[in-house]
Amino acid sequence: MQRSLTMATVTPSQPLSFDLLSGFTTGFCIEKIVSSATQSEFQTQAPQGLLIVGCGGQQELQEKWVCDVINQWETRTALNKGDGLPSFYTRTEGSALSEVIRKCRSVGSLLPVQKLLMTNDQSAANLNDRSRLFVITRFHRISKNESDQFLASLCIDFLLENSSLLVVTLPSHPTTLDLHPALASRLCAGFLLPISTHTPCVEKIPQRSSALNTSQGSKVQASHKKIRQEIDRKTTDAIKKIIRTVARHFDVLPDDITSNSQRRCHVRPRGFAMYCVREMTNLSSHDIGRNFGRRDHSTVLHSLKVTTNIIQQDQSAWADLQEIISTLQLTK
Repeated sequence: MQRSLTMATVTPSQPLSFDLLSGFTTGFCIEKIVSSATQSEFQTQAPQGLLIVGCGGQQELQEKWVCDVINQWETRTALNKGDGLPSFYTRTEGSALSEVIRKCRSVGSLLPVQKLLMTNDQSAANLNDRSRLFVITRFHRISKNESDQFLASLCIDFLLENSSLLVVTLPSHPTTLDLHPALASRLCAGFLLPISTHTPCVEKIPQRSSALNTSQGSKVQASHKKIRQEIDRKTTDAIKKIIRTVARHFDVLPDDITSNSQRRCHVRPRGFAMYCVREMTNLSSHDIGRNFGRRDHSTVLHSLKVTTNIIQQDQSAWADLQEIISTLQLTK
């Protein structure tokens, strides 16, 4: 009851910004962990760990957010060292986790993940202490192999069972990435925090959704009007140039964009490429479809509609579009 009164006196006095939302979410999780660790009734049966997923934002902003979470963890747990609460935390990266997953497959167990939980100042004796923070940055860099991603979902379950707080960073919402359904569902089960993007093109975007669609649509058109004078329209070379730029940005092959593949990692870049071709050239939907694997115009129109909605609703997608446009301008 006393905590509720404290929250009530703080919340209305400040606007709901990302920093405030992140601070409240992280503070709530850490406070719950500390209170659970210092109460005797939780020592017989350890509670399930808590998961916080930071989505979107530039890499430096993700790094700043992770450092803030670690600082909150160390500051709060340091106050309870007298109660025997350690402040262990372990940090790794998505590509490093992939190597651990491959080891898990070779040995047929999750023992490599258990070793990953141990820091230099820990031993097997205190590994049973769950009061630790585990951070995985750039989680999307794990292997795209489906079996590896399924093992990654089991690793998340194991980490939540053996650590108090698991923090993950992703370039966008888990459902927009090419992840195994089991892995995406586990990531969506945590606290999802959209990391703010403090780039000039995003800061000008209004906060209200009704004004957001109108403002972003006009900005996209204004940006592309300048490029229309720089890119040679109605030529195959211009379309190939856009496809190569989009493929390089999303780390796929140009043939993947023009192929019939329906994988999420290919469908999204294909939609971006079609969107750029439509905005930067005078080609009709029929002409666009012929240059994207001989697709019919209805398929092109559907892809353009889906891509437009993604760009208007997802700030990371909007940032992807701006980066693609900048690359096309620089590679004139």
